[in-house]
Amino acid sequence: MKSNHKFSDKLRYHFDNFMSKGGGAVFAALITLFLIAFLTLSILRVLGGWIFPDESIQGKGEFLWRVFLQISDAGAVAEDGESNWFNKISGILTVFLGLVLFSSLVAFITNQFDQKIQDLRKGKSDVLESNHTIILGFGVRVVEIIKELIEANSSESRAVVVILSEEDKEVMDDFLADNLTERKTTKVITRSGTPSSLHSLRKVNAKEAKSVLVLNASGDEESKEGRSIGDAKVLKSLMALVALGQGKELPPIVAELYGEENRQIAQELSSSIQVMDERNILAKLLVQTSRTSGLAIVYSNLVGFEGDEIYFYKPKNGWNGLPFQEISFRFNESVPLGFRKEDGDILLNPPANYVPGDEEDAVLLAEDDSKIRYADNAVASPRDFQTPKKKRSNPIDKQLIVGWNSKSPLIVEEYAKFVAPGSTIDLLVKQIDDDFKSSVVRLKKKYPKITLRSFQADLSQESVMKRLAPESYDSVIFLAEEKENIEEVDAQTISLLLRFRQYFKRYAFKTGNQPTTQLITEIMNSENTEIVLETGVKDFLISNQFVSKMMAQVSQEPDVMRVYENLFSPEGSEIYLKPVSLYFENSSQVLSFADCANAALKRGETCFGIRIASEEKDEEKGYGVHLIPPKDTQFSIRPEDTLIVLAEDQT
Repeated sequence: MKSNHKFSDKLRYHFDNFMSKGGGAVFAALITLFLIAFLTLSILRVLGGWIFPDESIQGKGEFLWRVFLQISDAGAVAEDGESNWFNKISGILTVFLGLVLFSSLVAFITNQFDQKIQDLRKGKSDVLESNHTIILGFGVRVVEIIKELIEANSSESRAVVVILSEEDKEVMDDFLADNLTERKTTKVITRSGTPSSLHSLRKVNAKEAKSVLVLNASGDEESKEGRSIGDAKVLKSLMALVALGQGKELPPIVAELYGEENRQIAQELSSSIQVMDERNILAKLLVQTSRTSGLAIVYSNLVGFEGDEIYFYKPKNGWNGLPFQEISFRFNESVPLGFRKEDGDILLNPPANYVPGDEEDAVLLAEDDSKIRYADNAVASPRDFQTPKKKRSNPIDKQLIVGWNSKSPLIVEEYAKFVAPGSTIDLLVKQIDDDFKSSVVRLKKKYPKITLRSFQADLSQESVMKRLAPESYDSVIFLAEEKENIEEVDAQTISLLLRFRQYFKRYAFKTGNQPTTQLITEIMNSENTEIVLETGVKDFLISNQFVSKMMAQVSQEPDVMRVYENLFSPEGSEIYLKPVSLYFENSSQVLSFADCANAALKRGETCFGIRIASEEKDEEKGYGVHLIPPKDTQFSIRPEDTLIVLAEDQT
């Protein structure tokens, strides 16, 4: 079929297609035009030289040289000052054409160079690293996670953390520059891209990564629909990582998911995937720390790389049939908490006569792996004290929860697993709505042995505080509201803390009795920690910081998650702070840490620290908490002091 298109239309069409190929096509077009102009003008000058001879020009080669000089440099037209009129006119024409073409070429090169610089700043180049840690996503957790990784990598000569996010690279770089002042031996690289894209994952060399952390774009403050969308994006990223692996073993992957079904799907994708749920973790931490004074400080030392860490260790020659009691005294600056069996199961606080197999790893608590030394003989000889024949009764708790969010039902359920029948949990909210009512009714039916009461009140009124009588509670948990502006949320939480502290001060002044009620606080922004401490709160919880630290730890050693799951579970052993009177008849004497560890073993418990009550307000002494001191460290024990132990219950 004959085309009706004009030649000019076809030419324009093909030219547009050619130019759409990018900078290379534009450069080729400019060079071609430059060469065409040079050849055309050179031929014109040579022909003009035949028609209008010029004695000042010697040979045809000089014609070409003058054309090139004039087309590239306007000042070269002066060389035709003594030539005839034809050469002068053609020289001026050459200069004008040169100005247009050469300037366009220079402008194009400058523009392409600037664009290439911008591309480099946007992080479009491939990451040529291996054995690096990758973070997929960018949010409030990033800084805390990287801080932990920097601490973990401080003993390495060079470590790399790569962030892949849809966020603009320059925005990420500026944010990290403001919030990460010290990076030690860790190099932080950012790249813009889609975390669920195979192309983007290849760009950050995810195949050769040491570990991968997948952050959820939706925060806990988001709506149910928002959290569902965030989970969907995380699942897509996990599927992309599995596809990238092409059936090969994947690096350890830690993902953050809210929905229980989504967590199950993620774990079925690959055994390398560890799933974390912020709400479950925080609910369990809030309950445990509220029931035991000082436990929040212990957990703040355990979680992350800055304090004491969990390691897995076994001696080269095996355990040689030694029982747990003897193994406990073969380590001086670390404490075995239990064992990881060959099938991966974790056994914490085993019986004193438990004999581990040679292939079992000890679950050790140590400040650093350099502190782990297994001695051929016992490093200390503890004294054998008579163990008092008494136990604490499981107390009837009275707890107050101020506020209501998506973690509240989980917190009530956790309390129900730990507290004795007849305990009371009061819920204080600003507004009682239908969702709140239905949740309370469901929880009452599920846990009939616990008294669950709900109140609506405005705590800004002094009369309400008096009627509430907060001094009558064992602990008060302040839950953060679920709003996007976390600074506003923290401001309201801190304001409530101040009101309660003021009330306790006035109460102590009037009655002469200091309230023993613990205040447990949920803080969204870890930067507000110092403000919380200034209010006098000894026990506090920082949401993002705790979960972020755990994610960083698990990314480096996945089985650490199993240890935490054991610690948070009501079945098995948990961490308790128990009075020394349960272990020694004389509660006022000088004891070594080995003495304390041996006394705990006789009660079927594992001691890994001591809390000195007289130091609980001293920040430099860790608020009185001394974890894994050397076995020969001496302590002047008083009745109010406590041992930090792993035990099946608090009796």
